[in-house]
Amino acid sequence: MIKPAPEAARTAVQTDLPPDKSVTATESSSATTTGSNYRPPPPATDQYARSMFVDRAAAQIVFVTIDKATNLVVSQYPEESKLRARAYLRAQESAKQEVRPLETDRSA
Repeated sequence: MIKPAPEAARTAVQTDLPPDKSVTATESSSATTTGSNYRPPPPATDQYARSMFVDRAAAQIVFVTIDKATNLVVSQYPEESKLRARAYLRAQESAKQEVRPLETDRSA
């Protein structure tokens, strides 16, 4: 299904820039992985430690990459904020299941 152009596009003013003020791509500036400006990613070294663990509160497997020199987490999946949110929602669900209606004495 072809949609008609919106009113703003139909009534827009045509813009033509002179060649010295316009930007055009040249063949030498095309993004290639074989050009002189290309840098391959650094080789996998022993600089990073990769591990995984189970976050029990969120019931989620967590993958982390740690810089061995600084012991700082370089990357983590899922992110800490998502783990906290998931743990919170699990706690809310658990609390809902633990709440039981009050039993009243109906023998009177």
